[in-house]
Amino acid sequence: MEFSWQDLNAALEKENSVALCTIIERQGSVPREVGARMLVRSDGSIIGTVGGGIGEHEVIKAARKIIELGRSRLLDFSLAGEQGLDSTAICGGHFTVFIGYWGQADDGSLAATIATSLKENQPQCLRESLPPPNKPSKSQRNLFKVTESPTNKTLNLPVQTTTIDGQEFLVSEITLPPQMVIFGGGHLALPLAEMAIWCRFAVTVIDDRPEFSSPHRFPNADEVITAPMENVGNLYKPGPNSYLVLITREHKHDYILLKQLLGTEYAYLGMIGSKRRTSQIKQRLLDESFNAAEIAKLYSPIGLKIGAQTPAEIAISIMAEIIEIRHRVNIRS
Repeated sequence: MEFSWQDLNAALEKENSVALCTIIERQGSVPREVGARMLVRSDGSIIGTVGGGIGEHEVIKAARKIIELGRSRLLDFSLAGEQGLDSTAICGGHFTVFIGYWGQADDGSLAATIATSLKENQPQCLRESLPPPNKPSKSQRNLFKVTESPTNKTLNLPVQTTTIDGQEFLVSEITLPPQMVIFGGGHLALPLAEMAIWCRFAVTVIDDRPEFSSPHRFPNADEVITAPMENVGNLYKPGPNSYLVLITREHKHDYILLKQLLGTEYAYLGMIGSKRRTSQIKQRLLDESFNAAEIAKLYSPIGLKIGAQTPAEIAISIMAEIIEIRHRVNIRS
C-alpha cells in the first residue's frame, strides 16, 4: 500500500522512531518516480515502496541503521550491474534517497499537526534541511501553508530541493489524497471502492437506498451517505482532486446527477452505460443548453476498453482510466 502522511503520525504514536525514505533524484531506469516514499519501522516492516527488488532491500537496511543512529542521511543507490536474467538489479539506473529520521520526542507533534491539517482539508508544505552527502545529521523541519513560500522558487513538483543561505532543503507538498465519489452503492461499487482505497483515494459512497449505503457494506470507505440523488451538492467538496463516478441503478439518476455536477470543479467525471443510452442523456443535456464542451469531456461509456464483463473486471477498467487521467498518461492508441 502507498504511503500517506497519516501513516507517519500513526507509526510514531506506536513507535519511538521511524525512517521516512524519499526519492529526491533519479537517473536512468528506476522503478519509481521522484517523490516516491516508503516508511520503515525499526523491525524492517514498511508502508509504501521505492521500487521493490534489491534497491529497496538496500534502502530498508540503511533506514534501520538510521533509526538506530537517530540522524537523517542522504544515500545513493545503484541498480546497475550484470543485466542477465539472474541479475538482482535489472533496471540499470541509480537514485538518491533522503532517509529522514523521525523521532516521537522531537517530531511527534509535527507529525500530528500534519495529520490534523489533512483531516481539516488544509494542505501544507514541509521544508526539511538535508544533511551533507555521507554525513548523517539532525534534520530541521518546518511547516508552511501552501499560500506561503518556503523556497526561493516555485514548487512545481511533489518534492524538490532548494538552497537557501547555503543550506540545502527538501520541500514537499503535503496534499490531500485524491477524492473519489461513487454515486450508487450496487454490485460494481463494492470492488471499485476497495480498489480506490488500495490506491489511497479518499472514498465517499452515496446512494438513496439505506441497504446499499450502509457503513457495514463499505467498511473501509471514508464516508457512506444515504441521500436522494436530487441534492448532492453539499455532500462532498468539489475540486481539482475530485473523481466522480456515476454507477447508479437507473439512467434517470445519472441524468439528475449530471445536471448538478456539470459546471462544478472536478478532475474526472464518468458515467456507466451503453453508447446508445449515454448518447441519449448527453443529447438531452445539450437540448437543455448545458455546455457542449464539458459534455464532450464526459467519460462515458466509462472505463478503459479491456473487454471487462464482471463487476470486478469493470471496476478494474474504471480504476485504470482514473489512474490514467490522474497521471495524465496517454496510453491509448
